[in-house]
Amino acid sequence: MTQVHVELLFGKRVRDVNDKVAGRIESIRATWKGNACVVDEYHLGAAALMEKLGITLGKLIGVGSREPLRVPWNQLDLSNPERPRLKCTLDELKKMP
Repeated sequence: MTQVHVELLFGKRVRDVNDKVAGRIESIRATWKGNACVVDEYHLGAAALMEKLGITLGKLIGVGSREPLRVPWNQLDLSNPERPRLKCTLDELKKMP
């Protein structure tokens, strides 16, 4: 099991396997499993930042809100925490449920 200090991941730019920028890590969703805190997913991009700040586009200008790009824990390669990478393409990630 890999242990990474999550506070060091915030703001890191994430690229996919084709080196295309997916966005920056703005929030991390995790749950407690016994004594361990386990990451469920990472949220990327401007919509994730707005979500973290409690701001939705709909509240600002009265239109539908965008969803942050959600990355399941098992789709993010953290072998180099300074340069997190998706294990798939951005298009494949967007098609995941």
